[in-house]
This record gives sequence, C-alpha cells and structure tokens, in this order.
Amino acid sequence: MEDVLVVHYTMKEENTRKAVAVTDRKNPAKGIVLFLIFLCLHSLTSCEEKDDISLRTLSEEKNYATNNRAAAVCLSSIMYNRTDSTNPLERFKLVHISDAHLSDRSSSNHYETPKNLIEAVKFSNQQELQINAIVATGDHISYSSRTEALLYLQSFYKNLFSQNKIPTFPCLGNHDSNINNQDFSNAFSKKELYSAFDNKNNYALKQEDQENYYYADVKNPMGGTVRIIALDMLDQAYPEYNTVYNALFSQKQIDWLCRKALKENMTEQHQVIIITHFPFQALTAKMSNYLIDGSFIHSARLIPEIIEAFREKEPIRESYPNLQKKNDTIYVDTDFSDYKGDFICYMGGHAHVTAQFEINGLRNQSTSRLPQKMLLCTNMSPSEAGTMFNRVKREENTITDNSFCIYAIDTQERNIYITFFGAYLPADKTKTEYPEIQIIPY
Repeated sequence: MEDVLVVHYTMKEENTRKAVAVTDRKNPAKGIVLFLIFLCLHSLTSCEEKDDISLRTLSEEKNYATNNRAAAVCLSSIMYNRTDSTNPLERFKLVHISDAHLSDRSSSNHYETPKNLIEAVKFSNQQELQINAIVATGDHISYSSRTEALLYLQSFYKNLFSQNKIPTFPCLGNHDSNINNQDFSNAFSKKELYSAFDNKNNYALKQEDQENYYYADVKNPMGGTVRIIALDMLDQAYPEYNTVYNALFSQKQIDWLCRKALKENMTEQHQVIIITHFPFQALTAKMSNYLIDGSFIHSARLIPEIIEAFREKEPIRESYPNLQKKNDTIYVDTDFSDYKGDFICYMGGHAHVTAQFEINGLRNQSTSRLPQKMLLCTNMSPSEAGTMFNRVKREENTITDNSFCIYAIDTQERNIYITFFGAYLPADKTKTEYPEIQIIPY
C-alpha cells in the first residue's frame, strides 16, 4: 500500500539500540540496562518457571522463551512516543489474536491444552510490557458435533480469561456458528453462544441483553479513552442463514451501533476500534481479496459507510437490501453531526494471513482523510493453513508454530506500529520484504 511505512531492524545487531526505558522512564539509560537484564533473566528462567499459565513441555517453553524475547524487544522499540525525550508518552498497546480454531485435531491448539492460546495470554500478562488490551477476532473453534464443539468453545473462553488480568475482548467468527457447509444440525443458537461467553469475561462490558455484540472503554495511556466495539456477524435468533459463508448484521445491531455504541458517554477524547471477523470487502469471482469465501447479506459497505459518516460527523440516510431475500432491508438514518470521538481502525481475521488494507468505494467516501484501515491477524495454529494468502512458513513444535500481532497505537501521531510474536516471515524471503516492524498511518 502506498501509505504504509516500514522500519527495518536486525534483531541480533540492534537489540541494545531498540530497547527503551520501560522500567525507569525518568532515567532512560538506566531503563535500557534494566530492561535488557529483565530480558536475559526472563529467557534463562522461563523454561523452568512454574507459574499458573504454564505450557506442557520443556521444548515448548524454550520456543516460547525465544519468541517472547524477540517480541518483547521489538515492542520495547515502539511502545513509547519519544518526541519529548525527558517525558516519553506511552502508546496504547494491544495484542491481536485470531482464528485459534480450537479442536481435537490441532496439537498446537488442542482444546484440552491450547498451547498457542496459552502463550498469547502469558505474553500479554507480563507487567513489563504494559499491554492495555487483547482482542480475539473470531473463529475460536473448528466445526464438530454439538457436544464436542461446545467443549471447544468453553475451553477457548476458559483459557482466554482464566488468570488473565488484561482487559480482553472477543468477537464471533463464521466457524463459531458450528455450521458445516449446508448442515445446520449442529449449529449453535444465539443464546447458546451468549451463554458460553457470558460471565467469563474479565472486564465490564456494555452488552445488550442476550446479544453477542458489546462495547467497552479502556484507558488510553496517551490520554483519553479507547472504545472497543465488538460486532456479531452471526446475528440471527436461530439458524436461518448459513453464517459459515455469510455475515449477518440485524437491524437491531445496526441501530445499537449508531445510537449507543458510537454515542453513549462518548467524549472528544474517545478513539474507536471495531473488532469483527470478516474483512469488509465484497466477494470477488476470483477470490482476489481477503474475504476469500464469504459474503455480506446486506452489503460489505454497510458498516464502513456508517463509520465514514461518524468520522466526518455528518448525516447518513441509506438503505441496504438483503441480497438473498426480499423484505429484509436494513435502514440507516442517523445524524452524527453532534457526536464526539474519532475512529482508529477495524481489526479482523478470516483470511489466515497478517495484512492491512484500505476500505474504498464507499458512497460517502471522504476526500479529505485517509481511507479507513482494517488490520487482519493470521491464524494461531499452523494446522489451519491459509488457502490463498498465507505465505508465512509455519511448523509445529518450532518457533514458527505460533503467530499473532502486537500493536502500539499512537493517537497523537495517528500511527499504528505493528510487530509480531512468532512466525511472520514469508517462506520465500527473496520475493517479499516483510519487516518485523511496520507503521500504518490512519
């Protein structure tokens, strides 16, 4: 993309230069030394530590220690805005996981001990990293019988929230419906999905009664508040549409988004992140974009056009017909002119690839601002290989086993700094440059 900046670092040569004063902000030099000591001690002891969030084998602990050390150093280089060298500002730091696909088939995310999910929680809870939030953008499970799939789902939430002190926000993906192609016999209802998630979160949510969409406010260390809005793309009372291949947002959810999630208690210091699963792109005949094998029942433009009106603080009056049946049009009629706050980006998954793209082609597209951005996170387990775009080499029981994204969001610069835990390099490095730190302006 034209507006994506990249920063290149060589891990072995520049660890010292990249470390920052995460332990002593008033004395940067002292902080660098202390942080490097922390990393060395952590790498030496992590294979033997017996904390509650534990892995299964010594080799897994060694792989985790290697990835943890590398990711922590990269994060240390982007976690502060150092415009003022005497008083650096801490950026909003977020861990993004997606497509865990817990099942009894993947050794990396076997539902009884989902190693890669445990690693993400363990990484995020290190006090020195000062992670502000975790998001999990859907496909928590893989399809199975109703009984088994429920065990997968319960395991996902248990391991995501148990002993996790970081504010953590999941949303549902297409596979979480537990529909297998055209077979609806094992599909979960909205209430069943709600029950699996309800009361297991570690943070107060503004959740509609018996609905799987919600919002939550998290303090931004740069000042103000980041509002996380979680959408539900499986929004039907009972299995009617095949939500393995179709994203469905009800009129009720759209009204809630416009009149509550983007309005209630919002201030000028609010910044919004929307999490969902499907990329906001229209299905193409040759599967040439990140949506790959899905479609939106009421148009891929529905949510982005609402957000564009919110960004521009202008009215929107549009209708979005149901593309599969008549008499189910969604109507949007909201005047955002007196709303407060701003928008950062969307976060999603589905394509099993780490990617960033611009959302264009909106009927109310702004010509004075950068296009909306959507960030995608790859799958957590190498057993769930990407169909089209995943060019990153993944091997179980190695340091390339796990993969997820780490962001440092600068709401003053309006930049998103991206780095990675685990695998991120394309298998053929001669054809594709993929820096370990990327900068996305929004």
